[in-house]
Amino acid sequence: MKDKRLFFKCFARSLGISLLLWGAAMAALIWVNYQWCREDVAVQSNDLSMRIRNGEVTFTAQPKGLGIVRILPWEDGYCSAQLTMMGEWLLRDYGGQLFLRIYEKDGDRLGQTQMLVGYTDMVGESDPEEASVLYLVFDPAMTDEQMLAALETLDGYSKPVFYRGDSGLGSEFTGLRAVGWQEGEVLYVQKLTLLFETGEVVLADTRADLFPGQAPESYSGTWVEFYSPLLGRGDPEPQLERYQALAAEVDELEERVPQTAQGGLAFGGGQYSNAYLAVGAVRPLASNYYLPELYALTGLKPVLLLTLGAAAALALFTAWLEYRAIRRERAFVRGAAHELKTPLAVVRTHAEALREDIAPAKRAQYLDTVVAESDRMAALVGGLLDLSRLVSGRRLEKEPLDFAVLTAGRVQRLDLLAEQKEVRLRTELGPAMVMGERLVLEEMVDELADNGLKHCPPDGVVTLTLTQKGRQVKLTVDNDGEPIPPEHLGHLFEPFYRGDPGRSRAQGGAGLGLALVRAAAEAHGGSCRAANRAGGVTFTVELPGLQSDR
Repeated sequence: MKDKRLFFKCFARSLGISLLLWGAAMAALIWVNYQWCREDVAVQSNDLSMRIRNGEVTFTAQPKGLGIVRILPWEDGYCSAQLTMMGEWLLRDYGGQLFLRIYEKDGDRLGQTQMLVGYTDMVGESDPEEASVLYLVFDPAMTDEQMLAALETLDGYSKPVFYRGDSGLGSEFTGLRAVGWQEGEVLYVQKLTLLFETGEVVLADTRADLFPGQAPESYSGTWVEFYSPLLGRGDPEPQLERYQALAAEVDELEERVPQTAQGGLAFGGGQYSNAYLAVGAVRPLASNYYLPELYALTGLKPVLLLTLGAAAALALFTAWLEYRAIRRERAFVRGAAHELKTPLAVVRTHAEALREDIAPAKRAQYLDTVVAESDRMAALVGGLLDLSRLVSGRRLEKEPLDFAVLTAGRVQRLDLLAEQKEVRLRTELGPAMVMGERLVLEEMVDELADNGLKHCPPDGVVTLTLTQKGRQVKLTVDNDGEPIPPEHLGHLFEPFYRGDPGRSRAQGGAGLGLALVRAAAEAHGGSCRAANRAGGVTFTVELPGLQSDR
């Protein structure tokens, strides 16, 4: 339970710091993105309308079979279709909408952005031999409910573009049928049906009596493209409501400002306060647009989520490192206290006994015990100081060293000890050069060899192997004996860790030897590890070597 509380405490602290840094970085990123978005919105919302007002935009069409471009009249349906097609992509990336309305010089409405238009090549019943490129206008013939149904249908396709033979729509598209009445290049749609191999999809179906005096005609086509400022920007219903609100604000502005008046711009207000009316221009025009409140986050949402996840992961990783460091520190303190407790108790007991009137023979024995325990504590403290210096990253006094000669010299001093334990000590030392501190590397070799001898049974073999390949020097110390339980392998190089506490203490170990080995290896830019083999254990140290000719 305490360990869990410690981890969550570390995690809470790390998460707080990570979120603070993440928030500061994201605030700066959002501010920069907002500045760019604001400039881009200004261009997208004004560029087209300004060019129309200044007379720089001329809607043209090129009839089939002619080599010239003719300028079409600014008729209502054609103008509305063109406004929708030209402005359909504007503000799309921000989830916004743009509404435009054009007027005649006398103030009459000429055309405005439509909720849905189409562009197709159709053949009519009256002239089945001649195909015409037509603009499909739906708004005048459809109620809000019908428009929503049509938009929801089109939203079911990745792109509202249909070509005969296109099988990327779930089923192959075979054509379309339409009923409506044509005025110039525009077909006002009463009913439109999309034809697929698997069936028909009715996109629009209105009553003919909504348009008295019109004579609907049937048409057929092989392809159609749909355009709408409401497609691909979320649910159609709120998009339709926003479109109607934009149009209503322009209507209110019309009532206050006559379009025939001479002057510049008149601005509106309300929920969508971007409405303005340009009067006295070459082409009078009204404009209004909507942007979501968080449009400044455009393009940043994946970044925000990914970086937030990365910040949380970093906090978790940092907390885990801190948690492990605290646990190691506490284990280190407990281990040091435990190792010092016994000799201190022995020294105190014998010192108190020496104060009594005891036999001279026992006095000498007690003094020997005090000296031995003092030496043991001195060795322990010395090991702790050596370990602390290495772990703290002190600057090593490095020099080029023949590691084979160094290792052979340290192993030679163990010959007598190996003979007393009836253990064979074998070396296979190839040439190897390293850059390091002699005393530290000697102590590392001593600890590895001593460890091998301690745990090797009589008649066993301890083998030291040294090789160099390129810039990697590898020293292995292999001893016969019982394998180390797998759960202990990962902890052998921790200070005061013992797989078998009783046996290690009986053999005189304080649990610092292998910790010093790891600290020495890492201080030289290397690493160490232990692994079991059949009938023994192998300890390996890898160090960066000097350039080898091999």
